[in-house]
Amino acid sequence: MTTAQRRKTAYTICMVALLTAMMVLLKRTIAIETPYFKFSFASLPIVLAAMLFGPVEGMLVGLLGELVAQITGPYGLAPTTVLYVVPAAIRGMVVGCGALWCRRTGKRLESRPVTCYAVCIAGAILTTAGNTVSIWLESLMYHTSFAAYLPGLPLRFTTGIATAVGITTVCIPLVHALRRSGVVRYAD
Repeated sequence: MTTAQRRKTAYTICMVALLTAMMVLLKRTIAIETPYFKFSFASLPIVLAAMLFGPVEGMLVGLLGELVAQITGPYGLAPTTVLYVVPAAIRGMVVGCGALWCRRTGKRLESRPVTCYAVCIAGAILTTAGNTVSIWLESLMYHTSFAAYLPGLPLRFTTGIATAVGITTVCIPLVHALRRSGVVRYAD
């Protein structure tokens, strides 16, 4: 491994750790949460990692950030923890794959606003679907009623889409600014 490759690897590991910590902090501080409605900026670091570095890094930020948030939060480490960690990684994978596809076609994801919004909304829909499947599996494990969650399902998807639009609106200029500033010189 060359010196440049080692620097890029060390830089990427540090950025994943920083964005993971940022995710946990945003999940704890700036969030409005009820049983059927959740608005948070916690997905911002996932989307940033995915857009700047790719699907693997986006997935890592989602997995690690959600794992830390689950363990240190009110739920603790439980048999269902893994169920709720995976959907956050889905968002990172979807947005990262979209960013990777855009890079291969010659233009970055943040330079294609319509594609960027579509990819981030698709990631939000799949994340909400993953969380819904997690709730369903948890209801099977603990013999509780899944039917109680069904009336709030349209609101959950609507909130997820609205959050994705807000996060994307923040991410596009933020990624442009980070690239211009040289802070993410090892990204891409």
